[in-house]
Amino acid sequence: HAVTLSAGLATEGMVVFCNIYSTFLQRAYDQVIHDVALQNLPVIFCLDRAGLVGQDGGTHQGVYDLAYLNCIPNLIIYAPSDEIALRNIMYTAQQGLNHPIAIRYPRGRGVHINWQLPFKEITIGKGYNIIKGKKTAVVTLGSIIKNVLTAVNEVNASCSVYDMGFLKPLDTALLDTIFTTYDHIITVEDGSKIGGLGSSVGDYAFAKAYKGSLTILGIPDRFIEHATVEQQYAEAGISVASLSLLLKNLA
Repeated sequence: HAVTLSAGLATEGMVVFCNIYSTFLQRAYDQVIHDVALQNLPVIFCLDRAGLVGQDGGTHQGVYDLAYLNCIPNLIIYAPSDEIALRNIMYTAQQGLNHPIAIRYPRGRGVHINWQLPFKEITIGKGYNIIKGKKTAVVTLGSIIKNVLTAVNEVNASCSVYDMGFLKPLDTALLDTIFTTYDHIITVEDGSKIGGLGSSVGDYAFAKAYKGSLTILGIPDRFIEHATVEQQYAEAGISVASLSLLLKNLA
């Protein structure tokens, strides 16, 4: 009902924020496709509790949104790396987009003390290089980048780190640069490995005949049970310790 109501309001020119837990939007999948995306209505979906949710329990894991939204035409998909990026994409979206957008962000707290900064418009479909290194590129999406950056600093790894920001549209120009620069690419996401960032990068790498190796890290093809977020990260192999060990072995 919330999704269909949002679509109706958008047809009348209203700026609509439809705020739903990632795991609950699964129940409105048909409405997202038929009522919003098919009509290309600029509804702004704000998906709370995206990624691993710790003590919220197995039923609330928001790890499927990237995969189940990725195949829907017209839909922009963005995962902010922190609370500043979240504010900026909401600011950008309410100024007017030509497509619906899904903004997915995690359970928990932000990482910045000084987060109330002036708004900046985000360029749709553009990723960024965060750290410049050699041979290996770590390509990330969303708030899991904090684990990646911590791991890189812990082991003093000489690798590049990229924040893609958008799963869709994917920044293929940036990926072209990565493919021609690095022998090894690691993708890291707090969503299903099937259908998400790793799958999209892998598909594009195949299409471009990338000659290097690709490692996809994310949620494995099984249900993650109740635990702390840190324990769940460890189970999925995307904890700071897991990433540090991987990067250390690559050195």
